[in-house]
Amino acid sequence: MSRRTRLIAAVLCSLAALGACLLYGREVKAEAERVRTDALARYGGEVVSLVVATRTLESGDVVDAGSVSVREWLSDLAPAQAITRVEDVLGRQVTVPLAQGLPLTQLNFRDGTSGLDVPAGFVALSLPLTDKLGLSRSISAGTRVVAYAVGSNGTVLLTGSALVLASPVEATSFSQTQSILLAVHPDDVSAVLGASARGDLRLVVPAEDVEFAETELAVAPTDVPAEADDAVDENADVPDEAAEPAAEASREKPSKTSEKTEENEG
Repeated sequence: MSRRTRLIAAVLCSLAALGACLLYGREVKAEAERVRTDALARYGGEVVSLVVATRTLESGDVVDAGSVSVREWLSDLAPAQAITRVEDVLGRQVTVPLAQGLPLTQLNFRDGTSGLDVPAGFVALSLPLTDKLGLSRSISAGTRVVAYAVGSNGTVLLTGSALVLASPVEATSFSQTQSILLAVHPDDVSAVLGASARGDLRLVVPAEDVEFAETELAVAPTDVPAEADDAVDENADVPDEAAEPAAEASREKPSKTSEKTEENEG
């Protein structure tokens, strides 16, 4: 093959590669235009008005007029199911947390109660998750935990059959304090809440074959007499016993002196 033939073949390959790149670029641009067209058709313009949170909205917050405002938003950046009217969100309860400055969507008001299944005979409790609690933040729902109250006077078993209903990861919010949702027996609610409020609550994860009796553990005594006090009391009796012979000797001395005096007179 001559040099001229090789040069022509190289040029043709280059043109083919360039054509393939241009064709791919057109496809990417067409896809972007299609997405943009869908956004424009959905909101009616390149700039749309969306309902935006003026403060951080946590799960359970009720939206009022001071919590939201209407702001212009680029249609290309508008999230799916974005809400465009304030009247559609006033008085509604937030179920999915939202940071300040973000548009509200229907996702923020989805029904989240279906995921919470409280077992029969139990009560659901929400407790703050702190490092002193002793639980991992990645604990999964359905895990059995045992609750103790740990104080200066000893350790007390509060309940051995608590269940994790929602892990901290599943109940994540924008606040710094995370919480964990437990299911406990109604009779144990007061004790568990009291220990949590005092900061004495500790939770442990037992094995499946471990059983706990719903009784209090032994409590260490608070008043222990010192050995030094007993020693002092024993020594305190010694002077009294030693004082009796001395008193008898002092009573005998006057009698002997009186005898000598009578002999001298005689």
